Amino acid sequence: MSKKIKLPFKIAVFIILFLVLSKGLAFLLCDESSSYTRIFMHELDDIKRIDNLYCGASHVSHGISAVVAESLTEETHFSTGSAGQTIQATYALLKQTLKTHEVKRVFLEIDFAVAYQTPVKERAGFKADYIIAKHLKDPLIKYEFLFSLSSPKYWINSLLPIGKDKHMTFNPHDLAYRWKSLVTGDYFNYVYVDKDAEYEGKGCLLDIRPVKNGTFTNDKGEPPIDISAISDDWKHTIDNIIELCRAYNVELIFYSMPCSDFYLHEKGNYDDYYYFCKEFTAARGFDYYDFNLAKETYQKLEDSDFHDDNHLSKQGVHKWTKIFCDYFFTGAIPHDDMFHASYAEKIAAQEDRIYGLILQSSTDKKSLEIIPVVNHVEKSRITYDVYTEINDVEALLLSGETTDTVTLPEKQSGTVRVISYLDGVQQNDCKTHFTTF
Repeated sequence: MSKKIKLPFKIAVFIILFLVLSKGLAFLLCDESSSYTRIFMHELDDIKRIDNLYCGASHVSHGISAVVAESLTEETHFSTGSAGQTIQATYALLKQTLKTHEVKRVFLEIDFAVAYQTPVKERAGFKADYIIAKHLKDPLIKYEFLFSLSSPKYWINSLLPIGKDKHMTFNPHDLAYRWKSLVTGDYFNYVYVDKDAEYEGKGCLLDIRPVKNGTFTNDKGEPPIDISAISDDWKHTIDNIIELCRAYNVELIFYSMPCSDFYLHEKGNYDDYYYFCKEFTAARGFDYYDFNLAKETYQKLEDSDFHDDNHLSKQGVHKWTKIFCDYFFTGAIPHDDMFHASYAEKIAAQEDRIYGLILQSSTDKKSLEIIPVVNHVEKSRITYDVYTEINDVEALLLSGETTDTVTLPEKQSGTVRVISYLDGVQQNDCKTHFTTF
């Protein structure tokens, strides 16, 4: 063999060996124990027709129960949402699904947290994207997706089986679980195990630890929704999704899942996002259905219908799926009466309510500020009982006070419990940890 042939041959052999070994290493070290993405993408392979396909991020996986929806309709349902899913990943998944499945209707959930994810040129983290890419069957769609994620700076990392954000672990406990699942066959049986959640099937994840009613709390307020941060990448990809659905003659419906009023009222400007989406979709010939504006006559969600302030719990998913189906499929909810004209109008129509409490430590950690998140309640009507719990001993600090600042015991560590009352009727019972110096 001539020298001119030997060198390219050696390089080719090295590259092949490197890729084979790195792929094997990635398989052994990959930690997918908390990923339901792998499972729903496997399920997709066994289904040929999907009447209603739900696309988006984690609000979708915590939104529609196919089990409930299919019991109420004569159609099939499937969700392809996953945690942290970018709009580019949604497009790739939809492209793959429309190519291999007969789809009648696509529901695209447009959550503001996804709309202003970091623009492609500025992105440096791809963990949620790589788990999607790993299970895309079509190589052209997969590599188009990987190249669309970032600047060329990260392309090599995206293409290699091993690398940053590739879900690899060196934790002995996680590795033992991983290898055990390979030996027992659980990995190949696509079993989802999580002490806090159940996988119901067809892309639906059910969180089994709901928020207790009256316990919504935060240690600082949520920042307003930054409409100016909605990137051209998001807008361009939405346009690609529209063109894709038109090419396959698939009906496309834009909607937003309901979040808690505690979460949205903290934001303080949800109508800015609603009007943006309404105008954005209308300019492209579509209606927009925002269930954060749904009238309480048809949709009244409790704190316990949520797992956190913006994801539904198991109870909430089952409850809301029926509401969704009654609106879109069964006709039990009239189309012309479901929604308020704005989020502000919805809030104005509510009974007086304290959604939750922000319990914010002072800069010097010596005191706690209580900020009630309310609709149209005057703060003078709100009183508090405040307790500390230190070493399992509860002590009363304040009783029936209207003050919103509480001095904490010096040089102590424990829990503060704040109970709020509206006109003397208990509303909230919230806790937070504290440490003073």
